[in-house]
Amino acid sequence: MSTLLDLKSSVLRQVQRSQSLRTRREPPASTSAGGSPPPVTRRSGTVVHRVARGNGEFFDHMNKILQKQDSLLSAGQTEEESSCAPPPPECKNQAFIPERSTRDELDLLYEEAIYTVVNCVGVPSPEYVTNEGDIFNYLQKRDTALSKMASNVTIHKKMLSQMLDYEHNQIQKEPYNWNGQVCAAAWTVLSHHAVQADLSPLQQAIIRWQCYSSHHRSQRMSYALLLRLLKTVEAEWEDTAVHGELEGLLAESLRLYCDYCLSQMKSMRQVFPCNNSAAIIRCELMLRSIGHMQSMAAFRAVCSNRSELHLEIATVIKKGTVEWYEGIISNIKPDEGTLEEQLRRLVMVVDAVCVDVQRGQNVYNKLYYSSVKVDFFSISYRQLEKLVADDVNVAMERVCGNLEQESSRLTQTMGETLFELYMSLKSLKRFREFLPLKDTKMLALTGFHNWFKTSIHKLLQIVHERSTDRIRKAVEMDQLEPIQSQTKHSSSAVDVTICFSQVQEFWAQLAWPDSAGAFIFITRLTDNFCSEAVCYAELIKRKIERGQLGRDHKSFIVQVCVALNSTEHVRVYLGGLPRELDWRGVEQAMEESCGLEGKEQVNKSLNGQLYNADIDLQREAKRLITHLTDRMLPELRRCIQHISLSPDSINTDEAVAPLMKYLDDTLVILNESLVKENLTRVLQSLWELLLRMILDTVGENRGVQVEFYTRFQYTVETLVRFFHADGEGLLLEDLKSGDYKALEEELRLNKCSSFELIEQYFLEKISQQRILKHSRFGRISVKCYYDAPEQRLTVEILHAADLIALDANGLSDPFVIVELCPHHLFPTARSQRTQVKLKTLHPVFDELFYFHVSPEQYRHRCACLTFTVMDYDWLSTNDFAGEAVAPLSDFCWPGRPSATPAGKTLQPVILHLSRQKPSEKPIMKMLEARTGDREAQEFVRKLKEIEKSMEEE
Repeated sequence: MSTLLDLKSSVLRQVQRSQSLRTRREPPASTSAGGSPPPVTRRSGTVVHRVARGNGEFFDHMNKILQKQDSLLSAGQTEEESSCAPPPPECKNQAFIPERSTRDELDLLYEEAIYTVVNCVGVPSPEYVTNEGDIFNYLQKRDTALSKMASNVTIHKKMLSQMLDYEHNQIQKEPYNWNGQVCAAAWTVLSHHAVQADLSPLQQAIIRWQCYSSHHRSQRMSYALLLRLLKTVEAEWEDTAVHGELEGLLAESLRLYCDYCLSQMKSMRQVFPCNNSAAIIRCELMLRSIGHMQSMAAFRAVCSNRSELHLEIATVIKKGTVEWYEGIISNIKPDEGTLEEQLRRLVMVVDAVCVDVQRGQNVYNKLYYSSVKVDFFSISYRQLEKLVADDVNVAMERVCGNLEQESSRLTQTMGETLFELYMSLKSLKRFREFLPLKDTKMLALTGFHNWFKTSIHKLLQIVHERSTDRIRKAVEMDQLEPIQSQTKHSSSAVDVTICFSQVQEFWAQLAWPDSAGAFIFITRLTDNFCSEAVCYAELIKRKIERGQLGRDHKSFIVQVCVALNSTEHVRVYLGGLPRELDWRGVEQAMEESCGLEGKEQVNKSLNGQLYNADIDLQREAKRLITHLTDRMLPELRRCIQHISLSPDSINTDEAVAPLMKYLDDTLVILNESLVKENLTRVLQSLWELLLRMILDTVGENRGVQVEFYTRFQYTVETLVRFFHADGEGLLLEDLKSGDYKALEEELRLNKCSSFELIEQYFLEKISQQRILKHSRFGRISVKCYYDAPEQRLTVEILHAADLIALDANGLSDPFVIVELCPHHLFPTARSQRTQVKLKTLHPVFDELFYFHVSPEQYRHRCACLTFTVMDYDWLSTNDFAGEAVAPLSDFCWPGRPSATPAGKTLQPVILHLSRQKPSEKPIMKMLEARTGDREAQEFVRKLKEIEKSMEEE
């Protein structure tokens, strides 16, 4: 017995030193203590901003709004570096925390532990033991105070609970991640007590699960340990082996653990934040433990009333989401302040919701669905979307009510805030694409864009005003210098296109969901872009006009070229609007909603705006080109005058050389300074200017020697080669059109003799007569046939009709003069006339006239018969009523019916009368300038008499 007492005293001293049973539970360690778990590896990315940097306060603010949306979404997709701090403390509820042992209970537990150890090591000597059965009976005999009060299961549970309390308080590093391992001494006591109390593996597993889960509720530990303990219970489970006290113990522990985990889920945003890797790992293990619990036969057996655990989880998620949102509202207080301040606070609320939803989708939803098959994202998103929609809708009703008042005007800051709120709501709405199809119907934010219709209209006006200010500032700062050696436009053009691209980006980010409804906004945007582009062109032109005095020739040309290129740069940018603003999508939407009429309306409206803007921009470009050519005009005039006044002794090449040198030097500057499109325009304008200058010079020098016109003919041909530049310059068809043809004809005619000019005059009249199909001056009916053997032309004037009234009585006294023209081809032919028919506008003459015409005469292209209708006046000169011509080639040719009875059956020819002023024809001016030519002057005199008669009328 002395040996037994010695051993008992030794064990007592060891137990007292270990203090695993005697020491009361110490306060839990600070939640800030502990080591850092390995961080969760996450892919990091760089946010690329879509909008180019602007230089205006308004555009900077709008860009920051878009950048903020990018950063918000990126924050959810790729969380910033996970925090290495310990996870936040878990929510504690006094209902879940087990009661502490009293002092008396601790003394009893101490006695039980001493007895257990002594029974383990205090084996009696052989002289007192008759057999092994006696030893076993002795070890099974317990005579402690606690064994008389509680069952072995309860005693073992209490011993284990007290040891866990002590051992956990000794952990200094990451106590929240304790794996439940106790020291060797405690494990020895527990193991021997289990053997002595004859506890089965299932009983031990249930006791361990109950003790560890109960301890976890007061002082958190590793969820991996709890999951492992649950798996142990499941592995040892036998339906018939658990009943009574043990069954109640298991059922209560599972119920309390479920309730505890549900309370953590309710506050999971605070307990398991996404930016804390240790917290996320704990959340995953907790959910896995709950998921495993649902599948356990033990859980179904003892907690049969909790078969719908996934519905409890969904309910907790909803409640937790609402509580979190209410917390956000109470912190941000969106109901305080002015309306604008309230909107700013609402933006903060929506942004916080967006971040939470993004995290829910990327982090929490994966954990919940993989562990407990609950769609966390759908539940929380639908709840938050409804809460946000209700709050924003109330605020926007107030905004719309204020804006619809006539005196109300949207301020810039208010517009920026509304744009930011719209973008935040759009970001929130975009998450619906991750919902199951059945959950996407009837969401609260479905038509949220309609709340912003009025404000978007007013916001576009603000954008237009700020854009115009920015363009004006850009032109003021512009030095009209190319921004790079390869770029020929100036800084202001870049600023304008960047401004346009930013506005387009703003619109693209709005992503107005109603394509047909977006038509009015796109129309407004297009109109803004067009008016801003035209405004820019006008500003740049005025800048050139204000600064052109006192500037040297080359620098002026260069600056005008830069201005032209800048205008063209903006014009080309406008051409991409149909693609950038998705006109095609608007057309299709309008066609679907309004039919072809809607599509035509889109085409007519948008294309009309763009077409008019293009015309206006090209008009401003032409004005700039006019400034350029006006600056060149004095030198060009001097060179043209040099050609005009150069004596015949000077070679034509020498006379043209100054003009070509000046053009060549200027072309070098233009080629270096202009883009191809503008170079073509300037060359075309310069070419047209030169043609007009030469045409004017030739027109001022009619009647001079032929050499004068020959020299200018050579000049024109040289200029054509210069501007064509072997196919590198202007096209030949462009060079040889318009004024070129007039100049070519002018030079050709001026080199003709007077007879040739007169012949040309009649050729033109014949050509005009052929195309005259109707006339308000009436018509005349004639028959003409040629007797070849007699060389006699018979002219039968039948009648006239619908003549103009030239007398006061509303009638006329018409007669017809018929003659062969031109006179120099028929020198012996005399004019003949019909009788006067009084007081009629439809005279009937039926008179025959005969003319001698040789084959040589009628073969001339210009040979013709002229029929001049006159009004006879008794007391003054006769009045001119109209004339018509008929070429002899129509009557005098071999095989034509002769003046026989058969010939007289020919159908009459109807000739429409005309009344043209001869002085309007260039040929008349040329002939009139030939004062020394008698034939020319006689011809002009006769025509002037007719023109004078017309003027007197």
